[in-house]
Amino acid sequence: MKDTVELDYASAHRFVEKNKSLGFFWDGWDIIKWTENENGFTQKNGMFRNNTWGHSMRIPMKDSGTWAVLKRYV
Repeated sequence: MKDTVELDYASAHRFVEKNKSLGFFWDGWDIIKWTENENGFTQKNGMFRNNTWGHSMRIPMKDSGTWAVLKRYV
């Protein structure tokens, strides 16, 4: 995809650590972007975290061992 940046293992870990305050965290080998939203409990991508509901976006590791993160987050 043109609107993504490929992050290798080290870059992905730096990215998540730097952007924790924006809702990024690890779930196994996937990067998760979580945003608080009270409607999250009714959504397919809803997630209960930190005692509140929100929406989550999962960024799975690709077969190449990289993560394709949207440019707007990098």
